[in-house]
Amino acid sequence: MRKLTFVLLIAIAIMAGCADDVIIPPQSELRGAYTGVYKVVTDYKDPSSATTDRQNVDWTFTDQKFFCTVTDDDNVWLCDYSGYYEVTDALILSDTLVGVQTCDKDKLLVGRTQLIRYQGSEDQLDSVVITQEDSTNVMFKTLVLIPEPE
Repeated sequence: MRKLTFVLLIAIAIMAGCADDVIIPPQSELRGAYTGVYKVVTDYKDPSSATTDRQNVDWTFTDQKFFCTVTDDDNVWLCDYSGYYEVTDALILSDTLVGVQTCDKDKLLVGRTQLIRYQGSEDQLDSVVITQEDSTNVMFKTLVLIPEPE
């Protein structure tokens, strides 16, 4: 009888000690796998000297992280990279980890960006457009993503 009472007391203590304030954040609206095109327009303020670089990518959002993988085989100037993201009034890409490829790191899409979500049918994302004006390096960066079918 003592053992049963002891076990019951321990069970009650464990249940009473469980936190009531555990908050599980909702799943990210962006979560999923995408294919897309990443473009960087250099010298975008001067149309006569502006140049555009384009790269095909696979992009994945988990609930907290993003992963970019270059899918082109020729003329690769973009690195595979990943990091964390946060959606507030903008999309913020941070703590970037760059792959081993040789590339122009100034052209990576990091920091505060503008996020535009286009809805398709049945409340499904039709596409996601992420843009960033980098006035320091005189670049305008655009990433257009289409969700991959599940």
